[in-house]
Amino acid sequence: MAIDTQDAMSYRYLLAFLGSLLIIVGAVERGWAWLAVWPGCDLVALAFGHAKGIHRIFGKRPDGTLPLWAWLVFFPMLSYILVVWHLARSLSRKPACSVVTGQLLIGRRLLASELDGEFDNYVDLTAEIAEPSAIRRLPAYRSFPILNDAAPSPEALRIAIRSLKQGRTFVHCGRGYSRSALFALAMLLTAGVAHSVEDGLRLLTAARPGIRLTREQHKCIQAYANLCSSDRGSR
Repeated sequence: MAIDTQDAMSYRYLLAFLGSLLIIVGAVERGWAWLAVWPGCDLVALAFGHAKGIHRIFGKRPDGTLPLWAWLVFFPMLSYILVVWHLARSLSRKPACSVVTGQLLIGRRLLASELDGEFDNYVDLTAEIAEPSAIRRLPAYRSFPILNDAAPSPEALRIAIRSLKQGRTFVHCGRGYSRSALFALAMLLTAGVAHSVEDGLRLLTAARPGIRLTREQHKCIQAYANLCSSDRGSR
């Protein structure tokens, strides 16, 4: 199974450690080193967001935009994320979008110029990047923010999937290998296309090699699969 060994707790501790280190360096060295306090505070805040499951910590709105206060508070982090994303997009030879089934596609965040075809649902899972304006104006656009390598509650995931229309759906996160896989796997389980988590992962990795779930995400999707089984059993 494509499961990353990364533990959510160790990840948030790493963020908190690096953030605290930057804050200490800035406070001790002073001068220009004070600038390190800003990204340090951002990292500590993000660690708190991961610990508490605050997926909208960057304030991403339902229309796919980030508010001005998010840029004022998280400018160093958001700028870094955006630069790294563009570099990864430019250098990667992997496809931006992969077809899982005739009705389901997954991939990375797209530029407006990369949009190909029409969708009944265009699901944006990024919490940290605003969606291109031409895409977020689409009637199909749906925003369901999830922090990078994190997972929502199984109940929140079920509500989000039930809100989708029937039809062709594109699901994306930043690079299209973790959060998008989690959401797409939940869709496959809901539709009965995948009969188990393992079955769904095989289908996803065949369509988009490199798919992986963190431990937190795997725990979430296993709980979601149990919900699906309970729903079918009660019918």
